[in-house]
Amino acid sequence: MPLLLLALLLMRIAPAHADELLIERGLSGAVINKRMAAVTDVTARTPWPQMLAESQRFTPASGRSGAGLESGAHWLKLDFHRAEAERGTPWWLVVEPLNLYDLRLYRRNAHGEFEELVSGERVSFAAGREREWRQYAFTLPEHGPVYLRAYDPGGASFPVALWHQDDLEHHERLGELLLGSIYGALLAMCFYNFFLALSLRDPAYGWYVATTLALGVFLTYLHGHAAQWWWRDWPQWVAMGRVVLPSLWGLALAGFIMSFFRTRIYLPGAHRLLQVIVLSYLFIIAMRLAGAHALPSLMLTIQSLPAVGLVFYIAIRRWHQGMVGARYFLSAYGIVMVGTVIFLLRICGLLMPSPLTELAMPVTATLESLVFSLALAGRIKNLRHASEVAFIDELTGLPNRRALEQRFKLYADSKADQGFSLLTVDLDKFKPVNDLWGHAEGDQVLRALAQRMQSCVRHEDLVARVGGDEFVVLLSPSASKGMVSTVVNRLLEVTRAPVHISGRSHSLSASVGLAHYPNHGCSLAELSRHADMAMYEAKRAGGDTWRAATGTIRN
Repeated sequence: MPLLLLALLLMRIAPAHADELLIERGLSGAVINKRMAAVTDVTARTPWPQMLAESQRFTPASGRSGAGLESGAHWLKLDFHRAEAERGTPWWLVVEPLNLYDLRLYRRNAHGEFEELVSGERVSFAAGREREWRQYAFTLPEHGPVYLRAYDPGGASFPVALWHQDDLEHHERLGELLLGSIYGALLAMCFYNFFLALSLRDPAYGWYVATTLALGVFLTYLHGHAAQWWWRDWPQWVAMGRVVLPSLWGLALAGFIMSFFRTRIYLPGAHRLLQVIVLSYLFIIAMRLAGAHALPSLMLTIQSLPAVGLVFYIAIRRWHQGMVGARYFLSAYGIVMVGTVIFLLRICGLLMPSPLTELAMPVTATLESLVFSLALAGRIKNLRHASEVAFIDELTGLPNRRALEQRFKLYADSKADQGFSLLTVDLDKFKPVNDLWGHAEGDQVLRALAQRMQSCVRHEDLVARVGGDEFVVLLSPSASKGMVSTVVNRLLEVTRAPVHISGRSHSLSASVGLAHYPNHGCSLAELSRHADMAMYEAKRAGGDTWRAATGTIRN
């Protein structure tokens, strides 16, 4: 009995071994890390013949498909045999790590001896793949075992799946279609906003284009297209891409944030921190280009958390400061953060490959770019509104002096043969309204009279408030002499009519001065001076009348 208990105890603590996997059609597309055995070579220097000879060191991998920033080489072993129907049928062993520096496959050749196939980012595209595809796919031999060795000082990821040839071809076509749609959407948004940047000359649009382009290139790298399309024979560029490309994305995003939120003006402290982050990205890129690998990867990872926190802080502060576009930004940034978390969980091996984990990053990044574009559109709308407000009198809603200057220049530049007229309108008996009933009631009187004066002119004419109770009417060149007289008489009539506020009736009138361009001046200042002189002459005559710049009195 004691011997039996001891035997059972030894069985519990002895390393278990993964059972042989039966290759059958229903297994196609399945991630098989749970069915594999694994061991870690801490030094990453043990010769491969020795690792294969010490197969007793392998223990069940328990679904492990990544190692985060763990150092060392990670070995996987697959024992399998084929079902009768699958013998001689093309099957593929597929590793979809998103990025992996050194990947090696060991399988038996025709002589029954193990051979090594070197793959990963360290070798050229053609040399490291047996299939013209962005992922790592290797033909599965008729008999096992096969071994995989994954090594990456920046964090190894090694999800393994088995695919029947027919299913793999369908999987490839679907993946290319989905990713191509995402790349196309990003490119379309780049072109659209690039032309907006040229037309609007707004640096925020330029930074948006740079951010979207950097993001698109980074996504092509993550999904193997950069190696397949651009850097087939330059594995060193592929190896550097994981650090250089996200750093470029972060750098462009920092520039976009500074320009979009105008942090230099509204959040100077955060602006300086963003500048430090930009410099750190440049330093990380320089280190990686100089040949360093692990340190820039570590710095990029460490910097990510405070950078994300700073971005959220800026967006929330600007939202509280009244910037409507900050809400769009927060939504977009939150979306891409979800995709980034899913991506990191897959890199660490905590999430297995699936359409969700593979497309989470590109889909959320595309949504981010789309919402950023909407935020930019909202920002331009707000700036346009602010520009319009700059030409509007806040109290009455009439155009202000800046709008008057702009319209005067427009009429003067038209060089109309008949010229045009300017009327200065000053209210009579308005001061007692403010003195007796307060400025709030006086403002209501001004608003009522402003609406009345606006009704006296045509759409192409301009009524502007230029002072407390002073108004200017600029009649377009199309106004005849008879029309000018009609407008003047209507202005006197509407200002003479009582204004009823809070049960009280206020009776006012107006004094009007008339000057004509170019007879009385070729500049707004000169023309206004002559009209003011005529208006003061009307006031001295008792008000409720008008004078022309010639001094002739007309009742």
